[in-house]
Amino acid sequence: MARSSIIALATAASFLATTANAQFGYGWRGGFVDGNGDGCPPWASDCDGSDDSGNNGSSSSSNGVSEGALFSSPAEFDRATRILIAHAVLASAVWVLFIPSLAVLVRLNLKNPIVLKIHAVGQILSYIIFIVAVGMGIWLAQQSAAYGIWSDPHPKLGLVILALAFFQPIFGAIHHSVYKRRAQNVQEGKPTKPPGRTAPVRVHLWLGRLLIVLGMINGGLGIRLASFSPFQTDSTSTKAKIAYGVIAATMFLLYLVFVITFELRRARSRTEEVRSRERVIANKDGLPSYDESEESVGRPSGYS
Repeated sequence: MARSSIIALATAASFLATTANAQFGYGWRGGFVDGNGDGCPPWASDCDGSDDSGNNGSSSSSNGVSEGALFSSPAEFDRATRILIAHAVLASAVWVLFIPSLAVLVRLNLKNPIVLKIHAVGQILSYIIFIVAVGMGIWLAQQSAAYGIWSDPHPKLGLVILALAFFQPIFGAIHHSVYKRRAQNVQEGKPTKPPGRTAPVRVHLWLGRLLIVLGMINGGLGIRLASFSPFQTDSTSTKAKIAYGVIAATMFLLYLVFVITFELRRARSRTEEVRSRERVIANKDGLPSYDESEESVGRPSGYS
């Protein structure tokens, strides 16, 4: 599933390169386009292409692209196209595939310590990949700074996600250390709190869930932002949106099912543990449990 999803993401991103190469030739110097082809994205304040007299001179070409000098040569344009594709594929893979899959991994109840190591190392590597993707996005935004691209929610939310995700491995490491110490105290018979969920891991869990949702949403905002750029047409934008939407929705539903199932199983386990403790306490006080009292009068256990 992961392999087919990566192929689909790469296919969707390749629409950008195909359209760019088909639409623009040598000497193109373009800006952003909107749905009406007037060369102005919805978040820009002053790029309507009109001159001081209010006339629309030669500010827009026949395909609706304004003449803002973003790229002066085909080589620069091709480079920006490749960076845009890499940014989209890497960031989408991180928040749609890698991080949700690694979060699900630790919910599969696999009794093997290597699972936790795979989760931790994989999440750190995913964050490093996201840093690279953000760097590419910042470069693209700087190239288009004259058009007020920083006013769009996509780059803003991307930086917020980058900052918040920095704390994820820290909270995870703190919890792991506390958990191991408490478990060791239990084995040695020392007084300690039970090695369950700690405050750091609660922050780790809920921050991770929030980041997955925000990451998927920001991917959609990124496709929306790209649809106002000269790198793709309306048709390829629609195909990219559909491909990303299907993959992101599928992964989110799978992740949601695993999280809910895990929490329900954990709640049942805790309830059974509490009941077991109550029976142990009752037996220490010399009081038989319900089943034992039934057996004492010759009835089968569980008789009603």
